[in-house]
Amino acid sequence: MSTKNWTYIIIFIIIITILILLKLFATKTIFYGVFYFFLTLFFIYIFAKEKDLAKKFDVRRDKFVKKITEKYDIKNEKKIKHLKKTLYYIETIGTALILVVIIQRFYIGNFKIPTGSMIPTIEVGDRVFADMVSYKFTGPKRNSIIVFKEPIENKVLYTKRAMGLPGETVKIQDGTLYINGEATNFRQYSNLGIGDNEWRIPKKGDKLEIIPAGNYNKARNYTAIDIEKIQKELKYNCDCNSERFQRGIMTLGKEELKHIFEEEKEIEAECQFCGKKYKFTENDFEDILKK
Repeated sequence: MSTKNWTYIIIFIIIITILILLKLFATKTIFYGVFYFFLTLFFIYIFAKEKDLAKKFDVRRDKFVKKITEKYDIKNEKKIKHLKKTLYYIETIGTALILVVIIQRFYIGNFKIPTGSMIPTIEVGDRVFADMVSYKFTGPKRNSIIVFKEPIENKVLYTKRAMGLPGETVKIQDGTLYINGEATNFRQYSNLGIGDNEWRIPKKGDKLEIIPAGNYNKARNYTAIDIEKIQKELKYNCDCNSERFQRGIMTLGKEELKHIFEEEKEIEAECQFCGKKYKFTENDFEDILKK
């Protein structure tokens, strides 16, 4: 083995050692900062040395083909040419697959949406690209769409919009989201599955009690809950109605409504969840407009 190859091996061992020590003793931010520094340098090196690396691969491929032809006494030029071409395709496809896996795992993730909880923003079966770097250094921001593994079996991927942040309380009532008791106007929400209760979002360091107490995984296995099956069968049901939209439009006030109806004959509202449309005319707001 050449001195240059030994140099590469030593550098690789040093980098791995540094990362292991940082993983054990440094903060998460420092570890990922150093990790992405080395990984990005690796990609920069590959792209900068692309032509030189291609030449080295060609030389090694030719040497390997020569050994094979001598060992098995292959003299047919067509067979030799075909062997070279086959090895070239294997190297090219293999290298591309390795790079794609690394990029998808550490830079840009590619995910398929399994359920309809994000309709109409994201449909079932849609593929989305996710930033795999940012949340290694920061927490989710409000209104961010995040992809994560469900907490029970850690296999099925969830795609959700983050509205409440750690330590906050959230509540959905009459299609309105309340954060820390204050109503928001981001969009209309459904309280399907959570009811009108107020929920506190845990933050780092909080102690959670699982009810019923005991071994949750054991209880789940005993009841034979199939998370993937539930995910596939889960269908989105929207509880929107015209009365909710009408109450929301009324909050615009008398003057704004008058101005709208002077320009338009009707107001059309669309549910952000199910896409259902509701139309309202001036007669629907007769009480408020006459005040």
